[in-house]
Amino acid sequence: MPLSKIIIAIFLISLVIFLERLFPFAVFSNRAPGKLIHFFEKYIPPFVMLGLLIYSLRDTRFSTLVQWVPQISAIVFTMISYVWKKNTLISIFGGTIIYMVLIRVL
Repeated sequence: MPLSKIIIAIFLISLVIFLERLFPFAVFSNRAPGKLIHFFEKYIPPFVMLGLLIYSLRDTRFSTLVQWVPQISAIVFTMISYVWKKNTLISIFGGTIIYMVLIRVL
């Protein structure tokens, strides 16, 4: 592919991303968000997390301890640390570290 087409493609992709990020500010700058936005803001994140939780546990077998202890331990740590500290990064990284250590140890 010629260099000129690559540069044009990069420019167009950058423009689309910029306009996409500018859109909410242009729409909501002069007025308060509606009830639908508040609904999404309140309820969508927990449902996304629930979907990710179900997806991550879909192949878990509960026949032996080695197969489910790492997943359940990481999930429990993530939930408890988030409720305790209200820090998403600590919860996610801590749960990931616990999971990775347990799958290597067990």
